[in-house]
Amino acid sequence: MRPLIALLFFFIALTSGSAQMERTMYQVFAVDSFKFVSLEIADIYDIEVWGGSSILIETNIQISNASREIVDFLIKEGRYDVKADTISPQELQISTKQRNRKPIKTPSGECTEIPKAKIFVPDVFIWTDDKKLLTRKE
Repeated sequence: MRPLIALLFFFIALTSGSAQMERTMYQVFAVDSFKFVSLEIADIYDIEVWGGSSILIETNIQISNASREIVDFLIKEGRYDVKADTISPQELQISTKQRNRKPIKTPSGECTEIPKAKIFVPDVFIWTDDKKLLTRKE
């Protein structure tokens, strides 16, 4: 019986050390008056059309080898935040606040993070092949 209990504790320790945390964040940006929107997003992202009048960015963050407190701290500190800056009366730039993210290190090793975003764009915009410039349809 004792070897079975020891094996059970070993398995629990092994699986809990490689836990993966996941969170999803949402940010909305008004684009009513802009003809162009440039995107400078550091994360992997896809663009999807939607019927809304603003741009919605859904960021899904997956971090392995991190606790819930670490993930909450990183989000609170704005590690995955996106900001909007008016470049001109016709152009808005949406960009990642922290472009150069340092690796996340914990006493048990380095964490692996995978932030992915979906950018929901109003159906009045089209975008370039590189997904970096949105232009309002005429």
